[in-house]
Amino acid sequence: MISKLKLQMSLILLSLIALGVQGCALSSGDVSDAVSVTSTPGEIPTWTPRPEELTALPTATKPASVSKTESAPPTGTNTPFTTPTPKTVTISISGGNLNIRRGPSINYNYVGVLYDGETALAVGRDRISRWILIEIPSKPGARGWVTTETEYTDVEGDPSNLPFMEEKPASPAYIRNCTRHTMRISPTGVELLSKFDEPYNEEQFGVGTYQVYDLENPHNEAILDVSLSEGKTVDIIYDWAGEKSKCE
Repeated sequence: MISKLKLQMSLILLSLIALGVQGCALSSGDVSDAVSVTSTPGEIPTWTPRPEELTALPTATKPASVSKTESAPPTGTNTPFTTPTPKTVTISISGGNLNIRRGPSINYNYVGVLYDGETALAVGRDRISRWILIEIPSKPGARGWVTTETEYTDVEGDPSNLPFMEEKPASPAYIRNCTRHTMRISPTGVELLSKFDEPYNEEQFGVGTYQVYDLENPHNEAILDVSLSEGKTVDIIYDWAGEKSKCE
């Protein structure tokens, strides 16, 4: 009985071995295309695995460099320079008449008159704006100087906005006393001593009209009218009594 059982066990083992050999044969036939056998006498065949088909990774593409265009800084808008137009300045006369002179001083000759109620356009000034150059209303195209420092003048605007104008100096005018008496010149009030008191017997005066008074005259009246112009000298040669003298 035991022998029979051993025999059966042996048969089962043989069957299992046969099945295993057959499975190996089938497995070796399935992978024959994945095995490269190099058989040379005396060498042991080696397994060379077939390289797997690798999916190439995508090549990283370097991002294109962004060109930075440096924009020039904004430039300020150039505003064309314009010369400012001087503001208008006018002078009006009220309550009297005003002499117009060749230059900015009473030492210059008359060139006209600005009459009561007239208004003139100013076109220039002296260095300290006490005199202004105007267009003479009664003489188109002519110009002359008037003072701003009288009770008759009314200036509209700022004379300092006017351009500075310069004239050649006037030739001086004089009154000289050649008598033995002291003379007073009106309206200035200047007193000219006798001819014996040189140089105080002579004085420079502005262009204009003057009256001469002999201080020894009991009637206190003018004995002479004097009209001065540029470069002129007037000698007083008669006193109030009619006595004639001359300057030495």
